Amino acid sequence: MPSGLDLQAASTCSSCSIVENKSNYWTPTLYYQSPTNGSFIRVPQAPGPLTGSPNAGMVVYYIQTGGQLKAFPKGFRMIAGDPWLRSYDPTIDDSRSITFRCLQSNDASGNGPDTHGLPTTPCPGGIRSQINFPTCWDGKNLDTPNHKDHVRYAVNASFGDFGHGCPSTHPVQLPLLYLETYWDTSAFNSGWQNGKQPFVWSMGDPTGYGYHADYMMGWPEDVLQKAMDQCTDYGGQVSSCSVLHSRSEQDMNDCAIPPRVEEVFDGWIKELPGCNPVQPGPARATPVTGCGAATTTLPANKVSWFKTDIDGWQPVGCAAEPAGQSLLTGGTTSSDTMTIESCLSTCKSKGLRFAGLKNGNTCSCGNTFDTSKVSSNYACNIACKGNGGEFCGAANRLAVYNSGTAVTVPPSQPTTTTAPTSTPTGSVVAKYGQCGGQGVRSIMIG
Repeated sequence: MPSGLDLQAASTCSSCSIVENKSNYWTPTLYYQSPTNGSFIRVPQAPGPLTGSPNAGMVVYYIQTGGQLKAFPKGFRMIAGDPWLRSYDPTIDDSRSITFRCLQSNDASGNGPDTHGLPTTPCPGGIRSQINFPTCWDGKNLDTPNHKDHVRYAVNASFGDFGHGCPSTHPVQLPLLYLETYWDTSAFNSGWQNGKQPFVWSMGDPTGYGYHADYMMGWPEDVLQKAMDQCTDYGGQVSSCSVLHSRSEQDMNDCAIPPRVEEVFDGWIKELPGCNPVQPGPARATPVTGCGAATTTLPANKVSWFKTDIDGWQPVGCAAEPAGQSLLTGGTTSSDTMTIESCLSTCKSKGLRFAGLKNGNTCSCGNTFDTSKVSSNYACNIACKGNGGEFCGAANRLAVYNSGTAVTVPPSQPTTTTAPTSTPTGSVVAKYGQCGGQGVRSIMIG
């Protein structure tokens, strides 16, 4: 992403539940590696237990650690962690600032032991990855070539310890940015062999020591500063922070774009995406090139949630179908091997013109369809259960195909959410802010 990009101005939507927050957050994806044939499958993320039901993502805390805090300035970027580490070194700030919690139950308690590397025993409630960003800035550079030199951790800081002030080279104190991601590893707890943990991060790290995260500031700078100064509720309730406003989960889930790299990353795959062979260490990992992985991105107007090359069928669009409603009334089937092709074949065998896919595993058919339910602002972005390279609608979203005469879809209306002057009376305000999607979420805490 080009430096100097104004995320507030450039973003047309956000997966964050706080309207004002258009920041970008990123961490690697966790994969399970089969101990029998070495293939990989992505571990699903789960929403935080107190953050509602967005499409996965991460919880992001902005923590006031005391003293005079400076909000992240416009255009600010940084990285936490070192992707090449494969062993723990207590003298390295990055090592001390990352932990993984082996959750003992699937509830809101969050109980479980923390380790600096990936857990070495199965975790009944899944794994929670946890990382702190540096809190000290040089006060001059919004970014540096390695995205790290302009920031430092507080003196002797570690996970759970805010440290002892900023070094003289980086005197400006920032909020503590802390990311939590919940990984639902429960389906793989029976897949351990000989006591060896079977998980690997997408950059080829089976240890966890190379876990890392990226941040690109996308708040209105004055709003974030006011939130840091005024919002000191210890429980982190957004409803107690009058300068912030909430967005619906459906709007969050609809803020997504189709993959722009021609590479399969869902379902069982023989290799990790990109040039990322598994490097267990303990020596530092090394970059690998020349493996044939994609190195360019496709133009935004060349990607879609839909397949356009299926003979006799054309995509209509992504339609709103709330739970309990049926836009297509000619029968519905569900399958853990669902693909676009299998659904279209089912509807064709019934002699029905329209086919719709929902939530990755459900197919419905019909001869009539209300095109007013379609919007280009909706995201039909759940991978098909039977083919991780295809998309089969989403929760409350139906991916519709047509085998008959072309239909006309009304123009979509913009859905950009703007911050109201005050919290709407009677609206349900999330207890925790969040950014959904297989990659992000946000929270404010005092």
